[in-house]
Amino acid sequence: MDEPAPEEIAAFCTRHGLDALTAEQRARMAGLARIVAEAAAALPRVADRFREPMPVIRVCG
Repeated sequence: MDEPAPEEIAAFCTRHGLDALTAEQRARMAGLARIVAEAAAALPRVADRFREPMPVIRVCG
């Protein structure tokens, strides 16, 4: 996966209130976005939507 375009990072920052980040911080964010996307792609996906992806903890009492 390639790093996201600067416009994508700028749009993400705007959506999440991170407009005050410097150009260096945004460049670092672009590099980290690639790493996170690659790690997420390696996670197993649940094939059945009726199966929960992880145990649900219920507190009773």
